[in-house]
Amino acid sequence: MDNREVELKLEFDPADRALLADAPLFAGQKGQAAHLVATYFDTPALDLHRAGFSLRVRRKGRAHVQTIKADGGRAAGLFARSEWEKPVDGNVPLFDSIPDPLNRAVGAATVATADKIFVTDIERTVHRLDRDGQGVECAIDIGRVRVGRRATPLAEVELELLSGEPALLFSMARQLNDLVPLRLGMRSKSDRGYALLAKERRKPAKAEPIAIAPDATVEQAFRAIAQGCIRQFRLNEDLLFTTGAPGALHQARVGLRRLRSALSIFAPVLAGDPALAPLKDGLRALAATLGRVRNIDVLLPSLPDDAAARLALVRAEALADAELRLQARETRILMLDLAEWLALGDWCSRPADAALLHAPVTSFAAEILSDRRKRLKRKGKNLARRSDERRHQARIAAKKLRYASEFFAPLFSKNKQQRRHAAFSAMLEKLQDDLGALNDLATAPATLAAAGIGFDLPAPDDKAQRRLLRRAEKAYAALLDTRRFWS
Repeated sequence: MDNREVELKLEFDPADRALLADAPLFAGQKGQAAHLVATYFDTPALDLHRAGFSLRVRRKGRAHVQTIKADGGRAAGLFARSEWEKPVDGNVPLFDSIPDPLNRAVGAATVATADKIFVTDIERTVHRLDRDGQGVECAIDIGRVRVGRRATPLAEVELELLSGEPALLFSMARQLNDLVPLRLGMRSKSDRGYALLAKERRKPAKAEPIAIAPDATVEQAFRAIAQGCIRQFRLNEDLLFTTGAPGALHQARVGLRRLRSALSIFAPVLAGDPALAPLKDGLRALAATLGRVRNIDVLLPSLPDDAAARLALVRAEALADAELRLQARETRILMLDLAEWLALGDWCSRPADAALLHAPVTSFAAEILSDRRKRLKRKGKNLARRSDERRHQARIAAKKLRYASEFFAPLFSKNKQQRRHAAFSAMLEKLQDDLGALNDLATAPATLAAAGIGFDLPAPDDKAQRRLLRRAEKAYAALLDTRRFWS
């Protein structure tokens, strides 16, 4: 059976299981408990996973059901994926019942070589909820993913729309979030299994390539880009909470910065949506809190021991403030609001410019890239004679062009375009790095002052500053000489 599954996946602390089970949302319902053991299958080369599919056989009691799911992209928030289910005899896939999309992607003969790779062992409680004729299934899952003797825990709430409007999923998520902390789920059970299979050690998540088809519309491209940015933020937020990994907070901040840049890039199709301003304000405030730690980290290595020791104490306070902000209800609500807005907001349901929203994104991307390049060309002139503030503006222009270049690169996939993009990105990165180093020198006194540390920094090394300026001007000139990959 081929269905389109629409669900909202949320993560929670297993310690909150009892509180969640007693939620007023479930009043009058005991919930149906089940022990679910699912075995996932793939080829030795993991061809299904590489093609964006998962194949499992789940045992519930004495019954076995084979399910194949299409990835549907790296979503953040509302998942809408194709799935195919079929009862089978025993814990073995039925290979003559593989859907055409998987056979086309991998090949029937290859699919037939799939074997067991990992297992999920889940205690599930299901509540069927009805609101004014609209139906939602809420599944609370506690369990683990196993590969041999290795295992990783999971605790999820999945709200699946059975009938009605997707907005109901977010309404119910907010009710549950008022009771226990819930965060957008980024990783499926199969994602966790494949990571465990690869013995991956979780590390700060850098920006992943955005999958945008050349025939995608502006709407589809914006949603994919924004979801990718939220995903980067949430993966690093989760890593920070669970391991405190160095770099996780910085990459979470990068995810927010990329998201804010995406909102700027797509401003022509977002204009007029009343929900946009408060979302931007929330992102700006959150990014500023995380940015305080980054500013201190940049400065610390250049200080003598006594000043560095005092600033390290300030950093600890700034990090604690950042973690409290991330744990706060307002941040969790901000992420839920963003996910709902991306899926259902006025910008797409009642667009101010429907023609542009539904236009092919490739021409839109080329216009944006040309415009961002012109801005950088204008603001990057005569860097050596500019003030610190004007060089800062050039740095911001370079950063915005770089993000736009990364977002839209998949649209220009011919060999020549890829070569040009590589050269363009290399020059842009050099320029941004040099301008960033100059900006760090300029802002160091303000960072110390904000930290309340009365320490006079040594005057900047004139030779080092001149060297950075020469390199920046050289990178700027080389960038302008580099062929545009979008032409």
